[in-house]
Amino acid sequence: MIIVTGTKRSGTSLWMHLLVAAGLPYIGDRFPAGWGELLRAANPDGFFESELMAGVYYRTNPHPQTGAYLAPHATRHHAVKIFIPGLIRTDVAFIDRCVATVRSWREHAASSRRVRSLQDGAGLPRAEGGVLSPALEWWCSNYGLVRDLAIRGYPVHVVSYDALLRDPERVATEVLAWIGQGDAGRAAAVVRPELRTGHHQGGASDGELAGGIDPRHLEVFDELYARIDGDEPLTAGFVERLNRTDEALRPLVLEHQASVDAQTIADILGRE
Repeated sequence: MIIVTGTKRSGTSLWMHLLVAAGLPYIGDRFPAGWGELLRAANPDGFFESELMAGVYYRTNPHPQTGAYLAPHATRHHAVKIFIPGLIRTDVAFIDRCVATVRSWREHAASSRRVRSLQDGAGLPRAEGGVLSPALEWWCSNYGLVRDLAIRGYPVHVVSYDALLRDPERVATEVLAWIGQGDAGRAAAVVRPELRTGHHQGGASDGELAGGIDPRHLEVFDELYARIDGDEPLTAGFVERLNRTDEALRPLVLEHQASVDAQTIADILGRE
């Protein structure tokens, strides 16, 4: 499979739109059932999501209801969106190529806030207790991606969201040449920077978007994105900084998970 990965609100849907326009077969629906009107404002070109967003592994393949099985050899050229946690679960036999898109933590947080606002406007409930703050989610996913690449070593092309918007023709040409198929001109033509959301941050300050994360850790977030955006290598020294930052932030993640687990137990006991 040609896996498009990233955090939510990082440009994964845009990359799926590019690959579909380039002529690649794909897995997923442009607007999954019930999404068309609700979140069209967040992404008018569609999301191209499927049950495989959580990964291609024993819980999703064979399909738990239909029993349909996707074989590695039959899906080599199919594009599919799988968010980073799902990529980490995915059997490496299915990872023929991986296009990873990374957006700055500020834009990710601002765009996430916007989507939550749309959900509120539609009267949908939010499971806030089970969701990390956007900035911490950004870190966990992107650090997890770097770690997974170092461990499993599958073919990957990592590109920033800004690089794609700055020069879609160059980026599309490079990525499709690396993939080995697809019309780069048609792919680049679908990039419309005017649809970009999140870059104004909705007037929110760094403090509001950071969700309590220490500014010294945010500096590492910024440097990670700058290196990806500038197509610079992650040196051994910088990787050590990433590891130290993750060690410092891990207690926040564990504290959050403990809170979620406690609430789950309380809900179960309350129903009995």
